Amino acid sequence: MREFRSRLLLGLLLGALLLSAGLNVYCLRQLEARPLNYELEAGMPVSVTELELAQARAALAACQQATHPTAYDSLPDSLLPRPLTAF
Repeated sequence: MREFRSRLLLGLLLGALLLSAGLNVYCLRQLEARPLNYELEAGMPVSVTELELAQARAALAACQQATHPTAYDSLPDSLLPRPLTAF
């Protein structure tokens, strides 16, 4: 019985190793079938993330300008917020 258990464990270990190796080969072949195009990205002056960040900043600035069209410097003194005084 002990010999059967050790053979079973050895068989399961070998099966797991073969399955892992087969999966690695499959993934590598999929990667070779569709290689990454580094030349396209290298030719870009800025990365896509930097471009998205610039677009997000521009949208935020436009939104802030739309919600607060006047600057505090151009408001009369009577409309400026006053500090709270203690009661």
